[in-house]
Amino acid sequence: MSIDQPTLDLLDRVRMAGRKSFSACTAPEARAFPTLMKALFGEGEAVAQVRDVDIPTPQGHQVPARLYLPTQHDDRLIVFFHGGGWVLGSVADYGNFTATLAARTGTAVLSVDYRLAPESPFPGPVEDALAALDHAGQEGSQWLGQPLSRLIAMGDSAGATLATVATRRLRDTPGARQVDLQVLVYPVTDAGFDTPSYREFAQGHLLSADDMRWFWDHYCPDTAARRHPDASPLQATDLACLPPTRLFTAACDPLRDEGEAYGRRLKAAGVDCDVVRCEGLLHAFLSMIHYSPNAAQAFDTIVQSLVTDTAFHR
Repeated sequence: MSIDQPTLDLLDRVRMAGRKSFSACTAPEARAFPTLMKALFGEGEAVAQVRDVDIPTPQGHQVPARLYLPTQHDDRLIVFFHGGGWVLGSVADYGNFTATLAARTGTAVLSVDYRLAPESPFPGPVEDALAALDHAGQEGSQWLGQPLSRLIAMGDSAGATLATVATRRLRDTPGARQVDLQVLVYPVTDAGFDTPSYREFAQGHLLSADDMRWFWDHYCPDTAARRHPDASPLQATDLACLPPTRLFTAACDPLRDEGEAYGRRLKAAGVDCDVVRCEGLLHAFLSMIHYSPNAAQAFDTIVQSLVTDTAFHR
């Protein structure tokens, strides 16, 4: 399926705005442009409470995070990791999105401001994501004011990578509260750059193959280290006993095939994994839900996968 017309119109607007490709920028220059989420998402939906929390890490620093509590919230907690190729983005940029996610699911959302590359390259963001999930498991009941029933790891793009890597790492942490569900939206799962979707959508589809090489060069400049499963989760040899997974890809995205390959690997390991290809859409479609009916429908499907979580409605 080709890109839908509203997304094509939006793509033309981005081009006309003179935004340089990431691969033509330094990291500070790229950060001078607003992220797509900040530029496009619009107003967020109302929640009852927003408050900042600090997450301690074994490395001795604090990771900032922001907790969104809807008015009538259930006893679950979504720990959300934003996208941006491990180089861009912030909790503030995603604030309207995460408030909307909380409001529409009726579930509290903890959005994590993990350290960014190149100042904190791999494995720094992974360490922060693991600390955030572990801390959320310990403190979630206190934050919710009731016993925490379900811990959900969620992210988009590079944030989805951190979510699933941290989930696997937490599985191997003795005594840790385990993740009950992971929701991964167009995740980065490998650094091979050699799939059919990479070739088909290498240029002209918002996120280019050169941009992804730029992100990887900042995040993990040691090319040999990119094959570590904490960097490229598709390289993990043991994916058994991971929680149920809902994985969403964009049809017109260089990352589509590696995301779907990761879903197949999870299924082969015995994980309850649903993979949904969102037709007619580009990478970063979560930022476009107020422009594209297809993007809005994809977001509704993601929300519904959380609302109708069968293990929650037990």
